[in-house]
Amino acid sequence: MTTIALRAGPSLPANEPPGLGWVTALLAAALLCGCASWFGRNDAQQEALKRAESQMQQRVMRYADGYMDGVALAVRAVEEHALDTHSRRLLNDFQVKQSTAAVQIASGPNARINALDMLILATLTRHAVEQRLPPILGKSASPVVDAFGKLETNAWVLVDFLSPAQRDDLRDKLEAWKKTANSLDSVAFNRLADFARASGQLTASDGVDDSIYGMIGFDPFAGLSPAVKEIEQSRLLAERAIYYAQRSPMLLDLQTRSLSSALADMPESRTMLATSTRVGDAAAKMAETAALMPGTLSSEREAAIRQMFAALQQQQGTMTAMLIELRQSLEAGRAASDSVHGVVQSTDALLARLKVGEPPPPNAPPPGRPFNITEYTAAAAALGDTAQQIQSLVLLLEKDTPAAMKLAESARAQGEVLIDHLFKRLIQAFGVLFLGVLVIVVASRWISGHFQRKALQR
Repeated sequence: MTTIALRAGPSLPANEPPGLGWVTALLAAALLCGCASWFGRNDAQQEALKRAESQMQQRVMRYADGYMDGVALAVRAVEEHALDTHSRRLLNDFQVKQSTAAVQIASGPNARINALDMLILATLTRHAVEQRLPPILGKSASPVVDAFGKLETNAWVLVDFLSPAQRDDLRDKLEAWKKTANSLDSVAFNRLADFARASGQLTASDGVDDSIYGMIGFDPFAGLSPAVKEIEQSRLLAERAIYYAQRSPMLLDLQTRSLSSALADMPESRTMLATSTRVGDAAAKMAETAALMPGTLSSEREAAIRQMFAALQQQQGTMTAMLIELRQSLEAGRAASDSVHGVVQSTDALLARLKVGEPPPPNAPPPGRPFNITEYTAAAAALGDTAQQIQSLVLLLEKDTPAAMKLAESARAQGEVLIDHLFKRLIQAFGVLFLGVLVIVVASRWISGHFQRKALQR
């Protein structure tokens, strides 16, 4: 309330008519009463205007929160069926843009324009979702389509301040705007002021009050005094700033998720993940092989030793049979030598009886070719030499039998040493291979974690 202080003026001149001071006092009192009554009437109006604008802003903010929750629930329901990285990246990017648009609209300077922009956002996004998502996601896109149908219905309740003519005009304009709102990426940036600028009509200056563009120039604080208007605008601005600051961490979290999905959808990331998967599978197979290695090497070593012993035993049996046959052959040669000796003795007796070598009797016919016993003697001598050589061979084989056994034992010992050496080398080779695979797995995981940390830092 403004108080007017009255002070006593200078004394009236002597020629001034009496009673003029009383008239001035009465006029001042009347003016003071009129000012008091005028301020009293405007206090109630100003409070009503401030309360209506504050309630409208709170309604828009609550609707924006519900809008973000509805989008998040729908996207989460679709992500359960979207297994590929490209679909998840598309959904996360769509959620980030829709949530950011809802917070930006709710933080706008005019609550009624904010409500209209929320309705435009919900309606055009619902149309874009119906046109674009089913060809990409198929039947799994139905939760998003249903969610935006409900959000559009609730947005019409939010603009209850419009007249019937303005609602009809808004419906007509929305149908026209749908033709240019088919992209999921750009539909979140549609605003009433942008459409008005594109049409060249920022306000309803042509005198048509039924046009929705007339809301752009509407001042909700037109009935407030300048001082009260500034105070109320500052208070609402502080509420909008606090609202935006409170939702900023959530938007940052959504943008981080979208960045992670974009990185995962890059060809390089898919290649690296596939390589890591193959390395992990190889490491798992190597671990399984390493676990089975002791038993495998033990069984292989035992089988090799058995095979060597079986070969030695087989060769020993063959050599034994050969020695037996050779001994039998020598015995047969000795019997043959004895038989030849008996034949020689019988031949000598026969020659002595036939008087071979004695002078012929007188008057005997000339003899023919004399019997040359030396030929038979030479043959018998050759047979005797052969028998001696065979006997020497038998003796040599009997002497070399222990040496052959020692050679077999030495070969078996050297075979065992060779198998042990091969076993150690195999263990060392598998150990080096296992360490190499382990280093590759650790390096790949470190590189993946390094990229993820860099992505989070950005």
